[in-house]
Amino acid sequence: MPDDSRLPAPVPGRVSAEPGKLVTDPAVWTGDEMAARNDWIYTLSDDEIAALGDIAKQVRATIGDDADGLLTLNSSEIDLGAFRAPMAEVFHQIKDGRGFQLVRGLPVADWDRLDLAIAYWVIGLQIGSPLSNNPDGDMIGHVTDMGLDYENPNHRGYQTSAHMLFHTDQCDVVSLLCLQTSMSGGSSRIVSAPAVHNEMLKQNPDLVAELTADMFWTKHGEVATGEDPWYRMAVFNYLDGYLTTAGGYKHIEKGHALPGNPPLTKAQKDAFALMAKINEELHLSMNFEIGDIQILNSHVTMHSRTAYEDWPEAEKRRRLWRLWLRNADIRPRPETFKHRISGIQTPETVLRVNI
Repeated sequence: MPDDSRLPAPVPGRVSAEPGKLVTDPAVWTGDEMAARNDWIYTLSDDEIAALGDIAKQVRATIGDDADGLLTLNSSEIDLGAFRAPMAEVFHQIKDGRGFQLVRGLPVADWDRLDLAIAYWVIGLQIGSPLSNNPDGDMIGHVTDMGLDYENPNHRGYQTSAHMLFHTDQCDVVSLLCLQTSMSGGSSRIVSAPAVHNEMLKQNPDLVAELTADMFWTKHGEVATGEDPWYRMAVFNYLDGYLTTAGGYKHIEKGHALPGNPPLTKAQKDAFALMAKINEELHLSMNFEIGDIQILNSHVTMHSRTAYEDWPEAEKRRRLWRLWLRNADIRPRPETFKHRISGIQTPETVLRVNI
């Protein structure tokens, strides 16, 4: 994968971003604009599915039935065949375009779990290097209701069925593969972070400035012995002519509530309230179908999910696989982003592919 010391080059349609000015970037869009189009949905053809199936067979010939063998897989060793050109366009859109893509049609019902994991992992490798999702070392995270409490500072929203506020995951790119849908609810919602920035700037520039200062973010209790349970980072970061956004009011609210940290100020709360209002106005809503892969640039999009009601049968309950991906070429990062480039690990973490 690209070296972390490299920075992305300017692209057409992007103007150097500066504090206090509207951002011009291909990643600026509204939900209404996207809802009127469907170019952000790419449906796999039979030939492309066959190519991914061939890749799965080739990889299994090397790793056998051990999913952990994916940890040694190198993207340069993979021939994407019929999926090469579509994948190149997907990467372009993630890095220099709208910042998101939905790839539809992976045959979840027809393939076994390891073949699915291989295809999903290989697609992820074309974008970045996978990261650990939790202290257990899961390189493919399982987004499903584990009966935990969204309000608890040591619990993560993806482990609940609760409505989740708009946020970004701690990686450069996040990908979700839908294996099972819920009985009702659970709609995915995404919003253009630079579009939200621009609308906030039009309505109240002072509140935009509030979000350019470092705040306390909870680590959800996922820390090594002696490590602070929080880190500090701003929401809006202007770096090398780019706007890089790290959204997540709930992460910040929980971080400021940790012992010894200052409470959020009224101005900060007002800034987040305005952001939440604009998120609702500008977002795109989509319902996952089984076999959908959603890919998001974490620096230019924020995402959320509506609350859902699950099936009573355990085997039918909503489940998504998640990849966190690192690629420094996606967008310049703030120095404090170092807390997000290694995944979640402690000295005891052993990386694994749990499917």
